[in-house]
Amino acid sequence: MRGGGLDRGRRRLIAAGLALALAGAAVPAGAAPEMKKVTLGLTLATATFLPIYLAEERGYFKNEGFAVDIVGFRGGSDLTRALVARSVDVGVASPAGVIAAIQAGQDMKVFFGGFNQVPFEWYARPPVKTAADLKGKVIGITRFGSSTDVLTRMVLARAGLDPARDVRIVQGGGSPERLAAMEAGQIDGGPFASPHNFMAADRGYALIARQSDFMPDYPVQSFFAMTRTIDANPETMKAILRAFVKGVRDTKADRAASVKILVSKIGLEAPYAERVYDEMLDGFREDGRLGSEAGLKAFMEMGVAAGEFEKPMPLEAYFTDRFTSTRAAWAP
Repeated sequence: MRGGGLDRGRRRLIAAGLALALAGAAVPAGAAPEMKKVTLGLTLATATFLPIYLAEERGYFKNEGFAVDIVGFRGGSDLTRALVARSVDVGVASPAGVIAAIQAGQDMKVFFGGFNQVPFEWYARPPVKTAADLKGKVIGITRFGSSTDVLTRMVLARAGLDPARDVRIVQGGGSPERLAAMEAGQIDGGPFASPHNFMAADRGYALIARQSDFMPDYPVQSFFAMTRTIDANPETMKAILRAFVKGVRDTKADRAASVKILVSKIGLEAPYAERVYDEMLDGFREDGRLGSEAGLKAFMEMGVAAGEFEKPMPLEAYFTDRFTSTRAAWAP
């Protein structure tokens, strides 16, 4: 009787184990997440969020044992305010906003990177063929003090021009508006991110500089949260990151699905979606790094010059490595 009961018990355990194995992707790795629903804030809908959109579409967040609600914000400052107000649990945006919030007294941290693109290229109307040819010309940027402003001044200085005297820099809005202004002859050139860099090239404008010419990489986006949220929910943070890493892997393995996401979520035309995908692919990193030493140094210099934050900050002051340093233990 006892032996038969033991055999039945073993059979039940084996059957349960087989059921879990068959469930496969629906069983979270490691401990269950503390949170059953996570509000994930993103800054606008851009191609840099491709792995997150793909992870959501394929159910990777749900498979980790929690529901995710993805909410869009107009900019990093709006997102960090929502995080402080507890209407968002985790944000994904430029580390610049996090640093500004920390310097303003907020206790939040970046806990993962993985978005290391250098997206800007400078195009100009004829007869301009090089950055040095911009002397005496009008250059359009997003707004004064923005990243496009600071980067443009770097490009001009590298070309031997004085940004304050040799050119006229004007505020021209986003890439679509500036491309239209260039076509109308209102500006002679400016910085463009994808897909508008490809549109400028297709219109015959000259490529005169790339951000990658003077920056090896750049932390375009990062995962961040209030320190209290990270400390109280470490398994949830791991679950979010596992889903993201799966999204990165699928992004690199499935070009067709990724391009489809760029069309449906970002609104890109298919030919441009393919070019944007190819341009951005290498910058998606599953190791969570923010960037190289040189890239982070340039990022800090830009942030201070643009007035996004007051002074340079050491990496450990705004970034916790508790998940990057233990990645081998929790990664899929």
